Amino acid sequence: MRVRDLSDPAIVGVHPAAESSSGARSEAGPPPFVKRDTTDLLHDVIRAGSGFVLIVGESTAGKTRAAFEAVRELLPAYKFVFPANGAALARLVPQICLNHRVLVWLDDLELYLTADGPSDGMVQRMLCAPQHRILIVATMANGAHARYSPRTIGVEGDPPHDAVRNGREIVKLARVIRLDRIWTPAEIGRAQALARDPRLAAAIRHAHTGNGGVAEYLAAAPELLNDWLDGRGKGAHPRGAALVDAAVDARRAGYHHPLPVALLRELHEGYLERSGGAALNPEPWEQALAWAEEPLRATSSLLRARESDTYMSFDYLHDALDARAPAPRIPEETWRILIDFVDASGAFDIGTTAMARDDLTHAIVALDKAAAHGDQRARRAYAYCVCEAGDPQRAVQLYAALVIESELAHGPTADATLLDRYWYARCLGLAGRPDEAVTLLDGVITERTRTLGPFHELTMATRNSHAYHVGLVGDPQRAIRLYRDLLAERLQHFKVDHPHTLNARFGLAFFTGEAGRPDLAAEQFEQLVADRERLQGRYKRHTLNNRRHHAHFLGEAGHAARAADLFEVLVSDCLAALDPGHPDTMASRYGQARFVGEAGDPDSAVRLLTQLLDEERDDLGHSSESPIHLLHRRYHAHFVCEAGRPQEAARLLRLLVADARSLLGRRHPITLHCRISLARAIGMSGSYGQAVEMYQVLTDDCTRILGEDHPLTLSARNGYARFLGDSGKADEAAACFELVCLDRTRVLGPSHPHTLNSRNGHAHFVGRAGDHARAARLLRKILADRTALFGAEHPWTSKTAAELEALPTKE
Repeated sequence: MRVRDLSDPAIVGVHPAAESSSGARSEAGPPPFVKRDTTDLLHDVIRAGSGFVLIVGESTAGKTRAAFEAVRELLPAYKFVFPANGAALARLVPQICLNHRVLVWLDDLELYLTADGPSDGMVQRMLCAPQHRILIVATMANGAHARYSPRTIGVEGDPPHDAVRNGREIVKLARVIRLDRIWTPAEIGRAQALARDPRLAAAIRHAHTGNGGVAEYLAAAPELLNDWLDGRGKGAHPRGAALVDAAVDARRAGYHHPLPVALLRELHEGYLERSGGAALNPEPWEQALAWAEEPLRATSSLLRARESDTYMSFDYLHDALDARAPAPRIPEETWRILIDFVDASGAFDIGTTAMARDDLTHAIVALDKAAAHGDQRARRAYAYCVCEAGDPQRAVQLYAALVIESELAHGPTADATLLDRYWYARCLGLAGRPDEAVTLLDGVITERTRTLGPFHELTMATRNSHAYHVGLVGDPQRAIRLYRDLLAERLQHFKVDHPHTLNARFGLAFFTGEAGRPDLAAEQFEQLVADRERLQGRYKRHTLNNRRHHAHFLGEAGHAARAADLFEVLVSDCLAALDPGHPDTMASRYGQARFVGEAGDPDSAVRLLTQLLDEERDDLGHSSESPIHLLHRRYHAHFVCEAGRPQEAARLLRLLVADARSLLGRRHPITLHCRISLARAIGMSGSYGQAVEMYQVLTDDCTRILGEDHPLTLSARNGYARFLGDSGKADEAAACFELVCLDRTRVLGPSHPHTLNSRNGHAHFVGRAGDHARAARLLRKILADRTALFGAEHPWTSKTAAELEALPTKE
């Protein structure tokens, strides 16, 4: 083999860098090589092509990699000899001396300095024929090199002494080049230019702390990680591994100090129990601690002892866990113990860490403890988490108090006051009061534009929230216009991948769907999800959220079965990455239930939704007073009706309408939607006349409150036409449906599922009115459109086909 044939540095002893969990192609193979300060000297020695060079440094200083890159660059044509051990080297020396241009590779030289290894005379023989161009390249750790110094030779006469003495003579023949474990600023600067590789970027971050070298992080860490994982099994080191588990997760949870041994002991018990407990025959405490503290390659160990009987985990370990996709969740018990242990300052650290991890449950507990001591930062963070966790009503109260205090302390237009008012407005909107939110945000935009300028990040963030709440008020078309303007400006002032740009794209896609173009919204969300995954990863909260909206609008566009499949995968991913009660987890489960029902299985939808509502009543997920919870109750009642129990659905919906009126008011879109569902359930129960009266009142109310083109207004008119026909007035129903079809086509488009449903209703009552020929023509066109859009096997397509088949034909 020639040197140029060496493609994998691991073959010659370079420790493999930690494998990335993402499996990205860019991370395959070794990280990019970074030139060290001693590289030029090393090249000068190797370029000579003969001699003996020994690179000495602490374990994981990067010795082998530096040598590998040098010989690959300078001596590609040399024959490569890599003896298995000292005895093999001794046997090869005569053959080596007969060849020309030979590189003898001795990684970890001390492994070759054995009693059956080469004598110093053999090594001199290789070196004393410069015309043969033989070069020995070796590496050695500091500790091993020190053992061959005169101070450590030992007692003469012992076999170990003789071996060491021979080894010492061999070491003396080498030109020693030192390589430090801690990288210099110049080396780190060169590394930063290559930091596109995430492993190298992580190593640089740790090198800046001064606790380790870049190569140490890259090389020793994988071995430590494997030792830790292997230690969990029965007969290994289960208690020691549990100690490391506890220390690692404490770091991941935001406990930034060395762990007192008593706290470490308390934490580790839960990990040991979860991994098998007594069944693993765990080792005694002292043995476990000794194993975890045992250094691997000079400086690195799983646990590092600090002052006053405290311990910290090796940095790489918690980074390795967090680099997984998804990162393992920190156990409930660990959060509880740590939060109980820390003071207010520590609680803030843990709370903000939990918040960053999207673990809202524990963020709220920790931040509540921190806020109890009057920390304004903690109070704001606490209020934010309360809102994000699904209780915007409570958050409104918290932010209202903060706004008052800020106005008194700083004035009504101070930055702090505007910030509190901004979040207060957002919580108002999520609490079902978007009109108030819009008014407040208008004022914040004015002040921020005046003081910060129109294109400042805070100003544009406020405009983003303002556009969102404009849409929530019931004007999705205006929201779309605002988002288009905002997106154009953001693309001028921010990069295309900037979070603000992505947020504007979210708003545009969302209200595109709400305005009646779910098909286009699904396409926009599909593109946004691809960008989120590329930039942030599959399991990050914003990615999960955008995946949910993609599935939602795909279902809204008529592809219920596909949406249900997407939601099934999404629910699994949310449970792996987020709290079980996290709003995105709960919303994904609701989405799955809804589209399972709409795909033709209402009984399963009722079962799933009943379970979810029970969990929400047990304080998991949204507050019972949240608008989202009311929406979930409406879906549940809807599928109870679809499952053939309209009277039960009507009972549930009467209670829901009363609650919606109490919490949101009579004019809120959710209240109106609940009333539409109630009218439908009453009609499905056979009370056609009552349903017609209810829909007539609803049409007037929706037109007055939302406008004649709002989707809910059109839905009320559609329901009125349907039950008018069911009450025996087929001619009038057909005429009403014809007008609804025209308006839904104009507002929602000809291929929107609601438009197609109205067209189907129109054809149905045209037929019931006696014009079977026209009904057949209409149904054939609807069948062609539904087949083109959804396929021949779609339930809606099948329903139209069956209705066409059932039409009477002329004799």
